[in-house]
Amino acid sequence: MRILMDGSDADVFRNLNDYLPLDGVTTNPSILAKGKGTAEEQVLQIANLLDKQQTLHVQVVSTKYEQMVEEAKRIIEAVSRNVFIKIPVSPDGLKAVRSLRGESINTTVTGVYTTMQAVMAAKAGAAYVAPYINRIDLTHSDSEIVINQIVQAYQTYGFSTKVLAASFKNTRQVIGVMEAGVEEVTLSTDILKNLIHHKETEMSIEAFTEDFTSRFENRNEMFLK
Repeated sequence: MRILMDGSDADVFRNLNDYLPLDGVTTNPSILAKGKGTAEEQVLQIANLLDKQQTLHVQVVSTKYEQMVEEAKRIIEAVSRNVFIKIPVSPDGLKAVRSLRGESINTTVTGVYTTMQAVMAAKAGAAYVAPYINRIDLTHSDSEIVINQIVQAYQTYGFSTKVLAASFKNTRQVIGVMEAGVEEVTLSTDILKNLIHHKETEMSIEAFTEDFTSRFENRNEMFLK
């Protein structure tokens, strides 16, 4: 299981990456529009923080085939590291995925709501598909059914495309896609922080310290010289 941050704030990523074993970053035009500085500055700042094992997914803004392909190439040229180009699932998008695949440019098909969208993206040559878990539920569909169908279809037909699940509202949904066998998830900073926090854990830590200090003359460390 690989866990990525869905965001573009370099300072936030740096802080989270200090204690969470993050595997990369995903961005999209809406995230960049809410960030500080130009879109290009945000992408490059994040790219410069990632190590070789961490991945970066950057989405094109263009919606037409020719512009998508050209924008993808500009992103690849500007970012001096391996980057996955996010392409929305659409007729022009799938055409761009097939074209970029022919030039050995990796793509992540995003905005996936249905099993067949995911299958078509895999057949087009996407390296990843990004189904929107919470948004699927908001459309009165069942994200657990959809994600299990996608995983099963990929296994049955031997697709090399990986699932990068996105759009989560809570950690329960994250656990749900883990149970389905999803390889990767991208999470908002709020959900990332909640992955390890629990009030009972925090209370236990406080109790450990209080018990020790009360017994051993207000010391809060062992083997002090």
